[in-house]
Amino acid sequence: MRIAIIGAGVVGLSSALALIERGADVTVFDREGVAAGASRGNAGIFADYAVLPESTPDMLRQVPRMLLQPDGPLSLRWRYLPQIAPWLLRFLAAGRPGQARHGTLAMAALMAHVRGDWDHLLSQIGAEDLRVTRGALLAYTSRRAFQADRAGWQARAEHGACDVEPVMGERLHEMEPSLTRDLHYAIHLPNLSHCLNPHGLVERMARAVQQRGGELRLREVAGVTPTETGVRLRLPEGGAVDYDRVVLCAGAHSTALTRSLGLKIPLETERGYNVTLPDPGVTLSRPVSIPEKGYYMTPMSVGLRIGGGVELAGLKAPPRWSRVEVMARHAETMLPGLNRAGEARWMGFRPAMPDTLPVIGPAPGAERVVLAFGHGHLGLTLGATTGQMVAGHIYGSNNRIDSIPYLPTRFG
Repeated sequence: MRIAIIGAGVVGLSSALALIERGADVTVFDREGVAAGASRGNAGIFADYAVLPESTPDMLRQVPRMLLQPDGPLSLRWRYLPQIAPWLLRFLAAGRPGQARHGTLAMAALMAHVRGDWDHLLSQIGAEDLRVTRGALLAYTSRRAFQADRAGWQARAEHGACDVEPVMGERLHEMEPSLTRDLHYAIHLPNLSHCLNPHGLVERMARAVQQRGGELRLREVAGVTPTETGVRLRLPEGGAVDYDRVVLCAGAHSTALTRSLGLKIPLETERGYNVTLPDPGVTLSRPVSIPEKGYYMTPMSVGLRIGGGVELAGLKAPPRWSRVEVMARHAETMLPGLNRAGEARWMGFRPAMPDTLPVIGPAPGAERVVLAFGHGHLGLTLGATTGQMVAGHIYGSNNRIDSIPYLPTRFG
């Protein structure tokens, strides 16, 4: 079976590897190359704890205050409000208690397979060295913030998403001596894994695709059209290529292609920022998050990466680099002696669905096209599992997970 995959990020390449393993002849298209989007600059966390939807009753109560901080954990470019308003209304609806419970159960079903699916993929391509399990700390400056978050972490633990250990006082600083003494409380996730080089991981996945007979093409796809026997990809210069199946994994850039299929899927963009410090001058043995400010500090082979937050501004607005500066300056207070010389800044587009759940499944009215996008902050985490689900949809073996919560038909 000849299959085209649009998108050479972690989701697209995971899908390619899963399909090649089943005998498919795979070609991966990407207009910018391997890991050119959110797969390049993410925080490197395999966040299999993230079963709660972004829109919950507790979160919704905090949103107005957060939006008043232009460089806070969540910000909105107000000129973008008319365009994003319909998505925001769906986001608010997803935060109702019944919907939030549904979303939690659906996400927990995916997360139950994350570790095993990544075990298989990393072993398959010989990249076990790029994932380490050292746990993580979520550190707080105030007891009030710590207590406010404990209920959410207990809920995650009850869904089997993670082990949770409260850490206070001197034990916190024994675990991470470089942290400021202004941090007194933390939540320890002892089994969390992280990636030492997200870009390097995706590059290794791309090489594995090629070594197994897959093809990578640095080409843009202008449109997708079902035919009587398969699917036709329309190229910008006027040409076309026919395949038996197509998998659309173009992340935040998927909307134009879904529209070419006549679909209206509420995909939006959550812009994320980070800065990587090649010689930070301080040492962390594990990722440390500062939830009050919405960022992670992740030790990697390429340095210390500080990143996070959400900016709602679409695909076209210029970066607001002040967001990086605010994060980095706050990190300097959390890690006294932090060296920022040679820092590299990055901004990327996370593909976000209003209910936090990714879209995985056949396109309505064009069943030979499988959609796989909308993973938000969880593209790395869910990449290997999504690849297995995509292959299951195409080869009829998708019986590990009930696929209904993730189908594009859920939006009507």
